[in-house]
Amino acid sequence: MHLFSIEGPIWRFFNFVYNLVVLHVLWIVYSLPVFTIGASTTALYYSCMKMLRTNEGYIHRNFHHSFKQNFKQSTIIWLGMVALLSLYITDLRYGMFLDNMAGKIMIISCSVFLIPIALTTIYIFPVQAKFENKIRDNLKNALLLSLRHFPCSLLLCLIYGTFVLLTLFFVPFIMLMLCCGAGLVAYLTSNVFIYIFRKYLPDELEDDLERSGEHFD
Repeated sequence: MHLFSIEGPIWRFFNFVYNLVVLHVLWIVYSLPVFTIGASTTALYYSCMKMLRTNEGYIHRNFHHSFKQNFKQSTIIWLGMVALLSLYITDLRYGMFLDNMAGKIMIISCSVFLIPIALTTIYIFPVQAKFENKIRDNLKNALLLSLRHFPCSLLLCLIYGTFVLLTLFFVPFIMLMLCCGAGLVAYLTSNVFIYIFRKYLPDELEDDLERSGEHFD
């Protein structure tokens, strides 16, 4: 295989980088109205998981298809998350303001509820991108999957946390995030989500095993 051929490693690397940049730009553009961030994030994961599984190059088409298909549900989920976060911050600040037992109870309650909220938030848009269900079912499944596959959930938290810390404290990393941050984060985490989801999608599992030369029982 020639080094600079279409099937060569150099071409594949630059094509990979190009796809990450395209995903990043699409996510930013489609998120500009702000209230569309939910639908845009769903489309980001849909496109990234499809790219990883089938190696399809129709990123823009896949992104727009998912954005349009999941717009209503993803937007409702996103706005609900914003409202819940606003309520959470308000309760937390009020609890900190109260210098008594009631304030301490509010702070503890907020801290306890933060865990399932955070886990559901991590999973909900990839779940929305992969499974066609009612909103309440996808929210329930997002939480259940995060708990059932808790080691994977910890890995996802580690990935997201690493990117946040590097962006805050390592200035050169900011340039990478500006160029392809959303695409890169989605790519890394999509590998984990595909590993989780394919256990619940026998047809996709069989296809993946056939491509790897294994067998599905």
